[in-house]
Amino acid sequence: MTSENPNGLRHKLSGPPIVVHGQGIHFTNVAGLAAPGGGAPAPEVTVQSARSVTQIEITRLNRDNRDNRDNRDNRDNRDNRDNRDNRDNRDNRDNRDNRDNRDNRDAKGGGSTHILAPWREREALYERIDDWRDLPVPPPPSVKELTQELVELHRKQDALASQAEAGRRAEILRERSLELTAYLEPLGTEPGGRYPATEYLFIVIAALCEEVGLRYKARFGALRPNQVDPQLRPFIKNPGHSSYPSNHSFQSHTIAYIFSRAVPEHPGNPLLFARCARVAENREYAGVHYASDSEAGRILARLFLPILEDILADLMNRAAAEWR
Repeated sequence: MTSENPNGLRHKLSGPPIVVHGQGIHFTNVAGLAAPGGGAPAPEVTVQSARSVTQIEITRLNRDNRDNRDNRDNRDNRDNRDNRDNRDNRDNRDNRDNRDNRDNRDAKGGGSTHILAPWREREALYERIDDWRDLPVPPPPSVKELTQELVELHRKQDALASQAEAGRRAEILRERSLELTAYLEPLGTEPGGRYPATEYLFIVIAALCEEVGLRYKARFGALRPNQVDPQLRPFIKNPGHSSYPSNHSFQSHTIAYIFSRAVPEHPGNPLLFARCARVAENREYAGVHYASDSEAGRILARLFLPILEDILADLMNRAAAEWR
């Protein structure tokens, strides 16, 4: 920046651009005056006279102001975008609410498997308690027989650690809680698919069988495999109840029995039985059940079937209607 004072002396001015109003020349926030021929180059502004100058116009300042205004506009745009994002979040929340509403619908309305407790079916179950609480389930094997089964469990434990059984390890983890993939895939569908009445039926079967199975577990009070042989290392944590019979086996085989009775013509029935047997066997590979536990679960499913068919007749009809 160059100025010429009334005496004809020229100076280079350095520092941030400013606008000066009033009489004389007043520089605010000026870094200093550079001697003629010295100092770094600075933006050029010509001052014709100290007395006549009322304003120093500095192009860069105007440009900076304009840039600041643009920045503010950009920030406003960003705020608008944020507002739009907030609106989108609100929409997502609405979608989540819709999903929750969908989950609350039962199988009659084509809802999902996230259902309220099947209190009607549970009430019917306990009305028939005299028919199922003393079914002729054989007692668990002797300690000597269990010792022989433990040899097979160690073999399965070693096999489970191999790369060839990576798929089985994933299944075991998924099947720790009630998960319908193993039962629906053989039928050509998946959870949340086009057969909500079938999914509902499977959920109710699992719920009722759990209650019945726990009573038989309490009756026999059998130890888990690693409680008999501490050298066995289960792949998953032991459940908090006794071992015999296996509820996973009981629930799975009952699902296969009930569905094959409801839809006997379905071509996936043989594969469904095979997958249910694999669910039971996976618990053996996991080290939390003996083979005899799995077999007892299958026996209990067979014995309990006629009673459960009566309780679930209406749900079985709804499920069958989906496949016809």
